[in-house]
Amino acid sequence: MPLRPPLLPAHVSARLHALADAWLPRACGLCRGRLAGQEAGLCVHCLDHLPGRDSTRCRVCGLRARRRAPQCDDCSAEPPAFDRTVALADYAPPLDRLVLALKFGGQHGLAHGIGGLLAARLAALHPGPVDRIVPVPLSDARLAARGYNQAGALAAAVARRHRAPLDTTLLRRVRATAAQSGLPLLRRHANLSGAMRATRPCAGAHIVLVDDVMTTGATLSACAAVLKDAGAAAVINLVVARTD
Repeated sequence: MPLRPPLLPAHVSARLHALADAWLPRACGLCRGRLAGQEAGLCVHCLDHLPGRDSTRCRVCGLRARRRAPQCDDCSAEPPAFDRTVALADYAPPLDRLVLALKFGGQHGLAHGIGGLLAARLAALHPGPVDRIVPVPLSDARLAARGYNQAGALAAAVARRHRAPLDTTLLRRVRATAAQSGLPLLRRHANLSGAMRATRPCAGAHIVLVDDVMTTGATLSACAAVLKDAGAAAVINLVVARTD
């Protein structure tokens, strides 16, 4: 069953943040300056200067758009399985450094702050319903080798901040695959064929699918396809960074 985070009154949450700042000062993940108040992960200055943060993007795939339109020509001609993509910024310096530190550098604590930023971005750009927060799964072998799933850690933080149910069991990777980053574009979709499975029906659900980086969208599309087959009404990608 999805896990619903406990709800705290706004004044209690604000008080807890103030106490945490007083006793355990938090630092910006980029400039290392002290965070204050409701700042999460990055200070306001660093957040405002992330590459591509304010760019016009295709509503569906999240790619930067040259003109204002709901979606790009590719998504209009051949719509992917997912319905929308919300990205924090571009996969470029300095954000790429945070993603790599979270994914391969063992800096698991970054997930809490970055997840808070993702939740705020989701609330700003997608005010619609959210029934479940679902991380992109790793295979058992890769999970054992890495020690944890960075998408799962981000999804947990998003669920707490967004006050939506976290569901880590709805989607499973049932077949180990080669790393997508090492494959040419044309082989990425084939690499994921049959790799994902929905463990139970999710009829009518509006699902937010969380991952760290979106490149071609092949992994997220494979996940969205099986969720749609299981009955999901909508799948919204929520990613830290989008490549060009």
